[in-house]
Amino acid sequence: MRSTMMKYGAEHEEHRFSLSFLEAESRGQWRDIFLGIHLAEGEKLPEGLEAPSILVICNTDGDIIQIVLHDEGCDSEFQFTYAEKAQIEAYVGELENV
Repeated sequence: MRSTMMKYGAEHEEHRFSLSFLEAESRGQWRDIFLGIHLAEGEKLPEGLEAPSILVICNTDGDIIQIVLHDEGCDSEFQFTYAEKAQIEAYVGELENV
């Protein structure tokens, strides 16, 4: 996947990474899916992003409500582009029985 992980308002910087499923849990009407980000060889994280991961919040029907880029397990000041979110949505759509 080609990425543009960036701080809000910053210039786009391209990164290549893959995704992996970490875990899923239910919270009432929501289903949280946690994904890992694995940089491609030779890639470096943007300055200020230490340990990225992704939280995908879905409703009970499996519809994605929100995609959040975490850093060290907390919401971060970084964001994904629309194209990256589409790629993450496609990855989540391929997961079975999550």
